[in-house]
Amino acid sequence: MRRVANVLRRITRSPGVPQARRLAERSVTPQLRADLHELGIDHGRTEQRLGALELKVEHLTGALAAVEFSQPQVLNAIASTGGTARTLARAIESGDAAIRAEMRPHIEAIAALMRRIETIRMEMMHEARYGARNNPDQSVEPRIINPERLEMLDLRLNLGAGHIAPPEYINVDARELPGIDIVASLDRLPVEPESVAEIFSSHVVEHFPQQQLQRTLLPYWVGLLRPGGLFRAIVPDFEAMTLAYARGEMTFEALREVTYGSQEYEGDFHYNGFTPTSFAALLTSSGLDEVQVVAEGRPNGLCLEFEISATRPR
Repeated sequence: MRRVANVLRRITRSPGVPQARRLAERSVTPQLRADLHELGIDHGRTEQRLGALELKVEHLTGALAAVEFSQPQVLNAIASTGGTARTLARAIESGDAAIRAEMRPHIEAIAALMRRIETIRMEMMHEARYGARNNPDQSVEPRIINPERLEMLDLRLNLGAGHIAPPEYINVDARELPGIDIVASLDRLPVEPESVAEIFSSHVVEHFPQQQLQRTLLPYWVGLLRPGGLFRAIVPDFEAMTLAYARGEMTFEALREVTYGSQEYEGDFHYNGFTPTSFAALLTSSGLDEVQVVAEGRPNGLCLEFEISATRPR
């Protein structure tokens, strides 16, 4: 074995080896360059692009490290705002009655803002963990998280519940969030036709195009209601908001955000707008009757909303 190693060492040290290597380079390199040229590959330009790409990767790595470093402080600051608002409210409540009356609208506005910030925080955490896998254009395979809740005598569905999941409803969303009982697309629910006592949605219908809502979703939801079942929805009041904007009572930025959605995460885009009259007509054309506008122009954060109900004929 040692003899073989010595022979190889003498061969590699031989002056003929470097000469053979240089000869191979001179003969092969022009051929390789010609082949690359025929393929349209510029070696120098490729090296430049790779260098630029490496710089971008380094920049992105640094930016990601900065985000990861600052994320806990940002989330803690957001989480502490709710406690700060409650402390301020208690301080004002213990003060003069005139001060309480003057400050109450501001406290309510701050509380609404805090609720909005908390919703955004939860959406940020969800997107950071799960990414953009929940494409609203893709159908979600129905999955029952809490099957015992479907044994209720009167099924009451809250469609598109998101992070607000009241316990009196069976809460449905395309994402498995806290409090969600059924993970499903809103056009593929694991419940039997004519078996639901109430279908409720809050700020959901504006997330669907008009034709999809009119031709697919509403007829499907009406078919799930049992005779005499209740359909109830809370919807941004486009009429009230445009009038408020015309009177100078609503800013353009607020009108724009409520009209088109905050667009802060997947699913936070609006495709539609309604007035109480237009949505009432849509419900009637879908086979519902006894349509009642429960409230209109009702403040809810930046939004003015209306609440409407209708029933499936017996």
